Amino acid sequence: MKTKILIILSLLVLSNPSFAFQKEIDKFFEIYESGKPIEAVDSIYSTSKWITLKTDDVLNVKTQFQNLTSLIGEYQGKVKIGEVHVAERLYHISYLALYERQPVRFEFVFYKPKNDWTISSFSFDFEIDDQLKDFARAKIVGFIPDS
Repeated sequence: MKTKILIILSLLVLSNPSFAFQKEIDKFFEIYESGKPIEAVDSIYSTSKWITLKTDDVLNVKTQFQNLTSLIGEYQGKVKIGEVHVAERLYHISYLALYERQPVRFEFVFYKPKNDWTISSFSFDFEIDDQLKDFARAKIVGFIPDS
């Protein structure tokens, strides 16, 4: 009986389309949380053979990413705030990274052209406060229905 349950659970986990890229995101955060921001960026980009064509962009992301704690304090944790997908081939996943001074949004976009997931883009920004304010104002005046 235990074997049947284990097999069924394994099949459910493996059939989940987000499983492979979620593993990459978890690895990214594990490396980042161990104090290695450059290695975390290298890890997430390692899923793409095309990233070598954007070396200047990657260097820019690494430099900015490495300087986050000097700008907004120590990293305190993360919260997944959502994901959106298109035809089980393109996933946009957002996290709220919590720092002492303010939150930062981390965004991962994964693409599956054939069998394997690859990172299409990784970015982070400080715009979450402004967008939350705009969303809250629209909801208060009735433009956004309750979910």
